[in-house]
Amino acid sequence: MDGAQAVTRICSSFELPARFPWRRDAEGFAYRASDGQVRAFVNVCPHRAQPVALGDGRLFNPAGEIECPSHGARFDPLTGACVGGPCLGAPLIPLPVEEREGAIWLLNEAA
Repeated sequence: MDGAQAVTRICSSFELPARFPWRRDAEGFAYRASDGQVRAFVNVCPHRAQPVALGDGRLFNPAGEIECPSHGARFDPLTGACVGGPCLGAPLIPLPVEEREGAIWLLNEAA
């Protein structure tokens, strides 16, 4: 990591999956994917601008895809790409994160 990069702590590595504030009017969600890496996305379904992660344990469907609980849009958990349902090809927006020192860190955009 670049020493000048601003970071924000999201949670400990053991608190995944987690929802976290991203911007003033939006949040993100982070989880450990099947490849062992932590992934994070803006918590907004491109279909109807509703949260994908509600914090109720329903983030993944039985096939292992991220599934929006509102209308069933489905996303690849490694890339956020739309794989089916009403998202019509629109992906989730990825957020840059890294895991270090037992925590998950959001890499902040340059000011």
